Amino acid sequence: MKTQKLLTPLAMAMVALLSVGAHATGYPGSDGASATVVDIQENKNNTSFNKTVENTAEVEGSLGGASGNVGVNVAAGDNNQQANAAAIATADSAFVFGFGLLGGSAQASIDVYQNNQHNDLTNYGVPNDASLTDSAGGTSGNLGINIAAGNSNQQKNDMAVASSDTAYTAGANVLVHQNSSDNSVSNLDLGGSHGHWGYQPGVPVVNNAVMSGSLGGVSGNVGVNIAAGSGNQQSNSLAIAAGCNACPSPSL
Repeated sequence: MKTQKLLTPLAMAMVALLSVGAHATGYPGSDGASATVVDIQENKNNTSFNKTVENTAEVEGSLGGASGNVGVNVAAGDNNQQANAAAIATADSAFVFGFGLLGGSAQASIDVYQNNQHNDLTNYGVPNDASLTDSAGGTSGNLGINIAAGNSNQQKNDMAVASSDTAYTAGANVLVHQNSSDNSVSNLDLGGSHGHWGYQPGVPVVNNAVMSGSLGGVSGNVGVNIAAGSGNQQSNSLAIAAGCNACPSPSL
């Protein structure tokens, strides 16, 4: 005999607690909900030397018509950090407990910390190309795309949603802290040379970040980060909290 179990919102919230960096929970005993994303990206004390290296990160002809929760990370180079996180909490007391419970609150919060310090980078004739081309048209839902070419780039897309059908109060907070200090970057063109095959032209350091023919007809929450070069910090955050539309006055 097969047994099927129905996960109530309270049970689903407990399962979501297993996710590192993002969690959602319902408050037992009151009809409240909390969704939290906390993410820390640390990039420190790195040394990179690149000579005639070509870094290309590209998304092309992909993700058309995708729906739901979609996260894409594409990186080329060294020490790039990328992440997509979503936390969703919902509470329906009548469904969870069998009767309505007024009170509580809906709280959605996002805390992002990006730190880029004491990194040394030397590029000799290194082209970095990051592009999003003909992609993600007609997508719906929560979409996060990170594309980085180069070194020590940090990219984040975060969403936190908390909804409680009988919460008197609702709060949404976003805190983003970005710190970039004491970094050294040297971009040097590689000069031309004469060899057995004749003159070979020099290779310059070129950074190209391009988006074309993409994201047409999208709907929902869309965050896209495209970076080429070194030490770029990018973050997109959305926090939504919703309480009841027409709660009765609380009894004194």
